[in-house]
Amino acid sequence: MATIGILIASANNNQQLGLRLEELAKKLKCDVSLINLVDLNLPLYSTVEEERNGVPDVAKDLALKILSLKAFIIVAPEYNGVMPPVLNNAMAWTSRATKDWRDAFNEKIVGLATHSGGGGAKGLQAMRIMFQHLGANILARELLTTYEKPLNEESAKNMILQLMKLSKV
Repeated sequence: MATIGILIASANNNQQLGLRLEELAKKLKCDVSLINLVDLNLPLYSTVEEERNGVPDVAKDLALKILSLKAFIIVAPEYNGVMPPVLNNAMAWTSRATKDWRDAFNEKIVGLATHSGGGGAKGLQAMRIMFQHLGANILARELLTTYEKPLNEESAKNMILQLMKLSKV
């Protein structure tokens, strides 16, 4: 059975979106590994921090979890037209906690989702650029919800089914 990682970079509306995606995935008989990056409390990445204290154990644990999965949904809000700092920071630590900086996401299948009080499209675009750079294969379908536009559950199920199918290869 496929296991999909759901990486959430929020403690609010995007967390709720990630939890709903987890429910839908379970209804589709998909195992889910839900990781809220906010809960990890990673220190702010810098080369100075890494030189002083090394890669934190929590970053090493995150990298091991990510390495064990083939497919993900990244759920993050848009902050000032890009992704939230917690997502960028977690990916910076993850890239430092693996042998090669691309190891965690290289050749993985990734779907993108956001709940946005604003547009959301720029945040999705920023995530797409980062995860493509990390070597991931990004699904064309994205999930964007707002206060006025709830989750299209058929689109969400389609994304989950694609991730399940493509990650079995």
